[in-house]
Amino acid sequence: MAAAPEHPSTALLEARNLTTFPQLFGVDFALARGTVAALDGPSREPKTWLLQVLAGLRRPDAGAVLFDGVRIDELGDHELREVRQRRFGFLFADGMLVPELTTAENCALPQMLAGADRAAAMDRAAGMLRDFGLERVRDRFPGQLSAAQAERLTVARAMAHRPNVIFADSPELTASTTAELLDAARAHGIAVVLATADPALLARAEQVLRLGERAPELAVAA
Repeated sequence: MAAAPEHPSTALLEARNLTTFPQLFGVDFALARGTVAALDGPSREPKTWLLQVLAGLRRPDAGAVLFDGVRIDELGDHELREVRQRRFGFLFADGMLVPELTTAENCALPQMLAGADRAAAMDRAAGMLRDFGLERVRDRFPGQLSAAQAERLTVARAMAHRPNVIFADSPELTASTTAELLDAARAHGIAVVLATADPALLARAEQVLRLGERAPELAVAA
């Protein structure tokens, strides 16, 4: 990234007085490396909007988003795309696996889209597939996987390039797979922003940002 840090900070990801009409007003929070922040609330839409703004998929109307001290909301489209591809990982609600690609190719895809050499990307993907118990199905296509295997593949794909932050927008994962995600992310020092309403997952987060009709409330684990 070309821009220099605007303010020195120990936080990896920050929101400062973030506003995006009509969903978000005055959001402030900071995420440390290797920790989990959960976005909670009665409606999915504000959580999705905030996650997208933090991940550089949508620009705020006011306020600032800082990643590693740099205001990513002010970056150009090319620089912002590089941050998303190289430093962020994503888990969407529907998984979004590519049916024409094998398990290994799906896992390596984000790295190759970011410009990584295919052989190197496939090698890193192979290691992540081993970690998630998918090595034996590396040559199968998504339609040939069990539901549990497909879930673990989406997590392995999000982590294969060792991002700094994983953004998980209400992923349709079982509790056990989500627990695997959080444990693996912490083990690798990867921060997670998780939109969820599951009380068990909220309890595992270091901080919970509750989004409702009033100003957001931040709860930090003891």
